[in-house]
Amino acid sequence: MEAIKQFGTKPQRKPFPGLLCLLLCALLVLAPSSRAQELPPSSPPSPTATVRAIDKPELYQALHDLTNPWTVMCVAAHPDDEDGTTLTILRRKYGLLTVSLFSTYGEGGQNAVGPELYEELGVIRARETIEASKIQGSEPYFLGLRDFGFSKSAEETFRVWGHDEALRRMVLKIRELRPDIIITNHDTSRGHGHHQATGRLILEAFDAAADPNRFTEQLQRLTVWQPSRLFVRSRVAGGSGAAIQSTGNTENLITVDPNERDPTRGKIYADQALAALRQHASQGPWPKTIAERMRGETSLPLIRYALVREAPSAKQLPGAAKTFLEGLSLPETISARLAAPTIDSRPLTEFIEEPDKVLNALIGWRRQQGNTTNIAPEHSHRLRLITERGNRALGLTSGVTLILKSNNSLLVPGNPARFTVSLDNTGDRTVDINRLSFLSWGTRAPLDAAEQLVADTETSNTVDRVTPTTAMPTVPLAHHLYDGKLFGERFVADADLDIDGARFSLSAATKMDIAPAVEFKEISPSLYVLTPAIINRPLVIKIKLSNNLARQFRGTVKLSAPRYHIFEVGREIILEPYETQELTIRSNAIPLASAAVSRRARDGFGQFLLSVESEGSSQPIAQRFLHVVYSASRVVRDLRVGFIPSFDKTLEQSLMALGVNAQELRIEQLQTGELANYDTLIIDNRGYQAHAELIAANSSLLNYVREGGTLIVFYHKTEEWNPDPSKGRPQLAPFPIVLGNERVTQETAPVKFLEPEHRLLNFPNRITRADFDRWIQERGLYFPKEWDPKYQTLFETADDGEPSLKGGLLATKYGRGYYIYTSLVWYRQLGVGVPGAFRMFANMISYGHPKRKRSIRFHRNDRPLANLKSGNPERLFSK
Repeated sequence: MEAIKQFGTKPQRKPFPGLLCLLLCALLVLAPSSRAQELPPSSPPSPTATVRAIDKPELYQALHDLTNPWTVMCVAAHPDDEDGTTLTILRRKYGLLTVSLFSTYGEGGQNAVGPELYEELGVIRARETIEASKIQGSEPYFLGLRDFGFSKSAEETFRVWGHDEALRRMVLKIRELRPDIIITNHDTSRGHGHHQATGRLILEAFDAAADPNRFTEQLQRLTVWQPSRLFVRSRVAGGSGAAIQSTGNTENLITVDPNERDPTRGKIYADQALAALRQHASQGPWPKTIAERMRGETSLPLIRYALVREAPSAKQLPGAAKTFLEGLSLPETISARLAAPTIDSRPLTEFIEEPDKVLNALIGWRRQQGNTTNIAPEHSHRLRLITERGNRALGLTSGVTLILKSNNSLLVPGNPARFTVSLDNTGDRTVDINRLSFLSWGTRAPLDAAEQLVADTETSNTVDRVTPTTAMPTVPLAHHLYDGKLFGERFVADADLDIDGARFSLSAATKMDIAPAVEFKEISPSLYVLTPAIINRPLVIKIKLSNNLARQFRGTVKLSAPRYHIFEVGREIILEPYETQELTIRSNAIPLASAAVSRRARDGFGQFLLSVESEGSSQPIAQRFLHVVYSASRVVRDLRVGFIPSFDKTLEQSLMALGVNAQELRIEQLQTGELANYDTLIIDNRGYQAHAELIAANSSLLNYVREGGTLIVFYHKTEEWNPDPSKGRPQLAPFPIVLGNERVTQETAPVKFLEPEHRLLNFPNRITRADFDRWIQERGLYFPKEWDPKYQTLFETADDGEPSLKGGLLATKYGRGYYIYTSLVWYRQLGVGVPGAFRMFANMISYGHPKRKRSIRFHRNDRPLANLKSGNPERLFSK
């Protein structure tokens, strides 16, 4: 095993706090009287006051939590689908243990703040969910089912998830977390298909988790568990008034008031929930204040839940119940065992201002609690919960904290990492240290520690651990969204302590990512798209490499196509300790590699390999594959394109792949009308939302079209596009277009050509139905529901069994120019290199521009490039 260095230290006494108090008092006595009058009357310093500051809301919550051994689970399909307000109230007001269970990481959605999509977006949303949960006071868990984008039915969702596998995962979490109450926003028959599927799974899992014949492999380490009640949120219509009952008995409704004020934190619970919701920044924008969320109303609507399932053994919910748990009770012996400490039969929360009295009560309670150890197995988790909460309360009131830190930002296989474990006693009582230990890589090791920690001292240990050479990297995080390594390797420090005869434990944990010695931090482009316009140009890849070692690294970074034995380009690198370096790899081999492909002008797909080898070794220590796509797409010669991106570089990289002279525009250029130098302008998806100034500059855009330019606008959401006088948003298109909420979510939905001879479908590339092959996730969203007859409609598409939608691409002549609005999701298709999407995109940016002499960038496709020197380049790409 790896060596462990332990450096036990004697308790170190901190500066005498009384001296600080005396100095402070002296300064206040000498201060001008006018200054003294500015101090709040309740906060004059006192020589006898404790210097140790206690966070009162934190202490209140820790003491309040001791009163409730019950657990509520909120089940949601995606991050931000959870009922954050109800979770906040249940934890903050009632002290319940609240957990959230998410079917997916939400990786199939849109990103409102950056370029990341799919797995990269899933990583972001997982982190956002963790931050939101901290504010709600809940614990988040994930099933890790794939978010494949918007779905219209549970049946479609289960085809992707697999019904039995999804149910197995949900049953497992119920058996692990053992909730008494389950709540959800999702019913089984409406809305997003992921929501419907999640709603159905909850109903099944409610019973299956208690069935010893279901998923029996889980019962080798777990026992069955039967939740007591399941509630589904009812639909609310208007103000704070009536609810529209969607399911369940109308007499069995539980009402939650989001307008209720939290007396400890001085704000309403909905305000705290909004702060949590705003952590989901990638799904924003969200209201900044409760007032903004109320939209002129005097209060927020009440939240109502309907009881839809009750365990046979559970007491029935009373007809006039006010809470989810009303009517439920524990056996008297269990209740007595879990009873919260009190002072003169009053809860400890009434004595927040008297921490010593609270500490004495906790010490007496823990001593008494320690006399009884037996408890029924079905309630052992409640004892663990109250014990852990009691440990926290004792830690806060005694002033003892356990801290685990690492001196390393990452772990590297075969290399040491240093951790520091510190115990800090800021209280005024001596604490006995019975045991201090450190858990890493599945092994718990004892640490040297002083036997006692007297008041106002600390003790620390330094632990060196060598990361096993067999440890698998957990970066890049997006590659580990589904394999259980997303949050890194966990390390835990534990301290078993005793204060005045009361035993308690503290625990501190940290998670760390594992990375290779040299790590690819960035690769640009991450997808390389080749077209006839750039096929003869060198391959240029920009990479960012980081040395994660404490020593200099010498080696080589290589670009190759090992499967096809086409070429290999190497570059020597020297990286200083922890240095990050940007460099460019160039290869002139692409024209040779692509000759056979371009000769037949067909599409193709392939891979290149980027690798890092250390000096004197041919074994790679880091590898990343670079996907390569060939699209036989052509554009009008000498085309000048300006574009306004929204959140990523898809437009920029796509125009670069087409060999177009393109420039990102500033809003100021639109406002001043500096647009005459461009043949075509593009507003990226949701551009009017990403750049609010665009609305004021829209008249300049329309004037640009009127004077002969071509303007392309990618999809927008309904509330970002449709005219709204209250937001100062006029009709943005030259002729009216009103968006609806219709989508086509099946990426394989048939596409019918309504005007097959239209120029957009024939120049410079002839578009066929094959160009809609290989699409991902969906066809389009927020299709127009109304448009002026001056627009020409080119496509018709629909999901199975639904009416056809014809507004996916609208084109019209306006003045001397052309205007295109398209709800088809080109950004997703261009982002993953769908060849047909590039051809249609090339036609859109070429639309309205005359065929010039040598107008199209044709590659020499009538004969192969001569004298290929190595391998068979035709094999680089495959259909």
